[in-house]
Amino acid sequence: MKDKRNYNVFFNTHTVSGIVISVGLFVCFFAGAFALFQTNINKWEANAKNKEKLTVDYEKTLTTIKKKGYVMDGRTFFIQMMDNPLPFIMVISRPLRAEKNTNTQKKEQKNYSEAKVEANGPISVKIDPDTYQIVDQYSAESTEYLGTFLYHLHYFDQIPKVGLYISGLVSLFFLFAIITGTIIHWKKIVSNFFTFRLKASIKNLWSDAHVALGIIGLPFQFMYAVTGALFGLVILVLLPSTIVLFGGDQGKLLEYIAPAYKTFDMANETHLERPNINQLIQNARKELHIDDTVLASVNVSNYNDKNAHIMAEFRVKKEGNFYDDAYITYRLRDGKIVEKKMPETHPYKSSVLHTVRKLHFAQFGGYLVKTIYFLLSLITCFVILSGVMLWLEARNNKMYEKKKKFNTAIGAIYLGASMGLFPAIAFFFCITKIIPLDIENRFGLMSNAFFLFWLAYTLYAFISKDFHKINKHALILAGILGIAIPFLNGLQSGLWFWTSLQSNYIDSFFIDISWLLLGVISLITAFSVQRLVSHKDKRKTKNSTSKNRNHQEVIDTPILAMNESISTNN
Repeated sequence: MKDKRNYNVFFNTHTVSGIVISVGLFVCFFAGAFALFQTNINKWEANAKNKEKLTVDYEKTLTTIKKKGYVMDGRTFFIQMMDNPLPFIMVISRPLRAEKNTNTQKKEQKNYSEAKVEANGPISVKIDPDTYQIVDQYSAESTEYLGTFLYHLHYFDQIPKVGLYISGLVSLFFLFAIITGTIIHWKKIVSNFFTFRLKASIKNLWSDAHVALGIIGLPFQFMYAVTGALFGLVILVLLPSTIVLFGGDQGKLLEYIAPAYKTFDMANETHLERPNINQLIQNARKELHIDDTVLASVNVSNYNDKNAHIMAEFRVKKEGNFYDDAYITYRLRDGKIVEKKMPETHPYKSSVLHTVRKLHFAQFGGYLVKTIYFLLSLITCFVILSGVMLWLEARNNKMYEKKKKFNTAIGAIYLGASMGLFPAIAFFFCITKIIPLDIENRFGLMSNAFFLFWLAYTLYAFISKDFHKINKHALILAGILGIAIPFLNGLQSGLWFWTSLQSNYIDSFFIDISWLLLGVISLITAFSVQRLVSHKDKRKTKNSTSKNRNHQEVIDTPILAMNESISTNN
């Protein structure tokens, strides 16, 4: 009795937590599957090539920032070359505190008023690596691109202020669902994995699919639940740790989770003589045995202060090596090495957040690992949908007769919102190549069209309430739009997928071929899968047919007898 009670508790917890987060979780995984190829999608949209070698002149970069009117003394700068979708230098710096103001800074404040920048305020700019001019003064991130949009969508960033926290809570509930689901099936986890009753009832079919595919993706899903919760609720995780373990010192916490970016106390003494930063970065490459093709993330701490330091981190993409980060820290006034970590050594010194990020976004192993992640994400989406269908089928009986309309409506909305995302994303890819580039607020119009398409399909699902049609029509729409994508790209850019690879437009070829395959598979699936009919409905149909046959026989019998009588008399 006790075991049965525990089973019911875990079963109900699993069901409730899964149903509550089903749509949100589907969006996380489906949009996240495309977000794995964020850079590739952005380059496909911009018709851009990957450059083999990108260089940064750090001295010119800092001079550009100074000329713009920003106060430099005492700042910490983060500088990194980005290639998404086109090369640019990203410079980020937190605002200066008021007590750091000096007469020099007040003098530069005059420049600020002329340049219309906040001299002591935050810096987040994009700099052209060819001209070293600021091309975007307000944001260092390429937000108005399709790949970046899908990346933000997968953690609900379009919902102001609370979107990230909602995604964190969804991941946390997902973790509960995984743990309780594993406990429910633990004793029969092996036998259930090999059980797939295609000719059984619809409830058993969805149950078998849910369990089997859930077991296949279990480690992957557990990893995503943990890392997603960490990213979404990072403030709630780090705040108690900072207070309890580090006495409220954020610098010590940063040193622990990201050793390459630990902070240094200011000496509050100006020191302008220093080695050339470009030369220090070259020395770092020689010291760590890093070639010029590997981009560096550079952190300049306490600029123009006697205790200024510069840290250079390199992420070497080497197959078979997960802990591939290397970093070195120089004291800026004399170029002395303070700390260094070679590639493949001291994994415990690796950044915790960097390690978690590599796991979450498949930033290891190249296209193969990302493709595996993509397929596992789609499997997880099917697990989510099968869970919803199982919940609906379990309520398809007399006990829930009064709530049948409500349950059907909820199921239709769930399926419409989930399955509608697939053709909506395909639609977004299409209009990216259709809408002219010179239209004002182009990306805003495209994103609004995407949400309207998604909403329209959800409304269609609610009106239809036919689960088979909702799934089938979503696959047909996505299939047609998906096949159209590479041809629209060819018409718009001239990069046809049969020539783009030869021209070294690798991302254009990869995205076009991927959508072509997705489109064909979607159409084949849509027209191959038959409508599922429960055994109850089959029995009802059979009984109804049998009754009609018997009724017909009752009618036919006297008629036949009368005919025989007439025939005999004649």
